[in-house]
Amino acid sequence: MRNLTILFIALLLWGCGTKKNAPPSWISGKPIDANGVYVYGMGNSFINPNVPYQQAARSNALADLAQEVQSEIYDETKLLQKEDAGGFNSAFESNTTSTSSLRLDDYELVETYADSYRFYTLYRLDLESFLRKKAIQDAAAMEWINTKASEAKNPNLSASSRLSALIDALDKAHDFQLFEDIRYRTKLNASATEAFRSIESVVGTLDWLLEKPAYLGLPATFRVLHEQPQQRQEQIPLALSSSSGQFILQEQTIQCIHTGIETRVTLFFTWDWDRIKSAHTETKSWLKNKSQWGESIAVNFQKPTVFIENTGVDELVDDLKKSLSKDFTIGSRKTAQLVLKFDGQLALETAGVGQARNALVRNKVRIAGQFSLSSTENNAMIWNSATISGTAISASQESALNSAKSEFMDDFKYLLLPQLLRSLDF
Repeated sequence: MRNLTILFIALLLWGCGTKKNAPPSWISGKPIDANGVYVYGMGNSFINPNVPYQQAARSNALADLAQEVQSEIYDETKLLQKEDAGGFNSAFESNTTSTSSLRLDDYELVETYADSYRFYTLYRLDLESFLRKKAIQDAAAMEWINTKASEAKNPNLSASSRLSALIDALDKAHDFQLFEDIRYRTKLNASATEAFRSIESVVGTLDWLLEKPAYLGLPATFRVLHEQPQQRQEQIPLALSSSSGQFILQEQTIQCIHTGIETRVTLFFTWDWDRIKSAHTETKSWLKNKSQWGESIAVNFQKPTVFIENTGVDELVDDLKKSLSKDFTIGSRKTAQLVLKFDGQLALETAGVGQARNALVRNKVRIAGQFSLSSTENNAMIWNSATISGTAISASQESALNSAKSEFMDDFKYLLLPQLLRSLDF
């Protein structure tokens, strides 16, 4: 009997020790404060020992709490969570499901609970106290923003310093979500836009000085300097695009990488947003959307002048000039930027066929040649061609010559000339 009593007590104690706590009601529905003093946020995460699941659950709870507060203020939800410096952020994207952009202070942890699968967290916030504190913080932020906006309008400062002040003001406004607050957004937009326009007016019209004539296919001949008065130093960084070719802007100099084939090229200048730094992508988007500044200049490129240096086959010079005239100006060695050297040979053979009295004369003409292209500016070799040839046989020497020339020029026009153009920086 004594043994049965001991066994019964042991079973009773074991049953009490293994009894699980009942899950709290808030995991299936957040508490509602009848007095409206507190708002609650609940979050959970799957239990996974390989990730910080408790931290992810807390982050979700804070995001949910922020959404509750946000709906009380703006009636907007599902914004990006950015917890305060001592809390949690999007580092747990795989477990975090709720987001908000509202920053919270003085929230408190109510309770946590874990079952076999999930970890749950419940937070609460004194809404009235939070709103009072937020109103004070927003007013102080707006006062600071107005000071920065005034600095951005100050004509005694450089354009870059004024833009920096405006960016600081916009970043602060986005920090406190003031663009979403009906009390501030209209005045904030108007003040920031006015400051932005005053900065754009300082940048004004750009003065560009072309150093020397610009030639197609010769980017080294194109170099432009940007001149600005002393009071415009520390100017806004600019970005450059073009209607043809490829150009880059380095400090105050425009350089050409490829000229393109258009003789008239328009260069477009805008502010270089990639080099303008801000803490918020929303700030950069605001600036891009509001910007009205832009400048363009037209550059007239000339066809480069080429001199044909012939060392044989004078009969081909006119045909070569005709083929080159579409892309080049034909000139003298003194005026040319390029020299096309033609090293050619013409061979003529005449033979009779049959008996002497009725001999049939045949004329065979073969033209062969090679080309090289060089610059007159520095005598640099730009291009060398393979050897091409044209051969023809005819009873008429003139016909044979013309046929050989035609075959040779076809190879030049359709084989060598495209290579020559590719060797230049069109």
